[in-house]
Formats: sequence, C-alpha cells, structure tokens
Amino acid sequence: MSALDDRLGWLADASAWTSGVAAEVASAPWAVAALLVAVGLVTLGLGARARRPLAAVGAGLLAAGAAAAFSGPLVAATGLEARTLGGLAALAGAVAGAALPPAFPALAGALPGALGAAAISPEGQRLLALGLGAAAGAVFGLLLARLVAAAVASAVGALVVALGIAGAIASLGIGRALVAHPAALLGLAAVLAVAGVAWQLPTAWSRPASAPRPRPEGAAGDAEDGAGA
Repeated sequence: MSALDDRLGWLADASAWTSGVAAEVASAPWAVAALLVAVGLVTLGLGARARRPLAAVGAGLLAAGAAAAFSGPLVAATGLEARTLGGLAALAGAVAGAALPPAFPALAGALPGALGAAAISPEGQRLLALGLGAAAGAVFGLLLARLVAAAVASAVGALVVALGIAGAIASLGIGRALVAHPAALLGLAAVLAVAGVAWQLPTAWSRPASAPRPRPEGAAGDAEDGAGA
C-alpha cells in the first residue's frame, strides 16, 4: 500500500509542478512563451541528433530522478537534504553524460531496471535485486540507445512546447483550461512526444560524420605513377 501511495505522490507532485510552471509562463511576457515553443520544437524535431548535449541533459535528469527515488536511504547515509542531493546528482549526471555520452542510455535503462527489480524482489534480497536490475537495464539501454535518445528528446521537447502553447494562449478559454488542468497539459505533451519519437527515431543518436583524413603529399602522384606504369 505504501508503494502505491508513493507512486500517487509522485504523480501529484508532477501535476503540481506542471501546473505551477504553466501558471508562471502564462503570467510572463508573451515572448517567453514564444521562446519556449521555438526551443521545444527544435528539441522535438532535432534534439535526438545532438549526442553530447542530449546525453548531458538526459543523464542529469535521470541522476536527479535516481536521487529522488532513493532519497530515503541517501538522506540517511549522507545527512544532506533531498533537494541538495538532487542538485548534486543532476550536476554529476550532466558532467558524466557530457564526458561519456553512452552513460546516458545506460543510466536510462539502469534506473527503471533497478526500480522494477526492487519492487518485485523479496525483502531480504532487495540490494541484490537492485544491482542485477540496474546491470540488466543498463545493457538494454545501451542496446536501445537510439530509441532512448528519441524518447527523451521528444518527451522534453514536447513538454516545453506544451508549456509554451499553454502560456501563449492563456488568455483564451482553452489556454486557461490547460493551465488549470495539468493532466490535459501532460496529455498534449504525450501526443506530441509520440509524434516526435516517430520523426526522430531514424536519425537519433547518430555519430557526427568524421571528416576524411588528408592524404599525405605525394600519395596521389605515386598512385598515378604506379597506374601509368
């Protein structure tokens, strides 16, 4: 029952955060909403191609999520506040993702793998289940790196677009409804995210094309001499 209460608490917190951000965007100058829509559209359509920036942002968000998911043991072990732990985890994740981009899809698989394994494991084997679930999830995350990149970029871009749209049309009835009902706002973001995944998946997480190495001087001439001989 407590696990269900925790999940419902997460949903309530996410809804409250979304509603609060939407209200702030609605009260801000119109240019702020327009900027959010523009940035969100770029992320929604092209974000999955930028490996290193996406890895930094994605790993930072996932690390903060991991700190929130395990805030109880971490707070007890470190004595730090949950908000401080989340900030430190986000910073460490962003640095790790920027330095080593594959850390992002690995973490994207490891976190749900660890949480899922811990949820179904016996009480005495929780720690072992966490490790095994994280390891298995990390492997799957690396294997599905393209899908992970497309999903995260599309989800972030879609949420930013939805917040921008809600703020831009806040003076209209539909805009006020989006701001007042975060479930509708998240539903709009989900629809946009699905479309973004379908659009970005073929080109997601692709390595930048490397420039051809310059040939040593005289190599072309030697080859032509050899062909002529």
